[in-house]
Amino acid sequence: MTFFVNLFQILFKAPQIIGIVKAILDIIGSKQVQRILESIQDALKTETDAIPTSEPERERFLKRIFRRLGE
Repeated sequence: MTFFVNLFQILFKAPQIIGIVKAILDIIGSKQVQRILESIQDALKTETDAIPTSEPERERFLKRIFRRLGE
């Protein structure tokens, strides 16, 4: 009996789950997000400093990345 209850719940909730997964994939797959991720990756490769650990360092790091995107 538990099998049928679980199957019913999966079938009932599947469209909602698929919608959420699709939205996440749309965001990740967008060209703008891909460009930002590539810029972050490039910046991490070229930065001579260590990975920022404090919040102000992270903010400065992101500002530098967004400046690079604007160029």
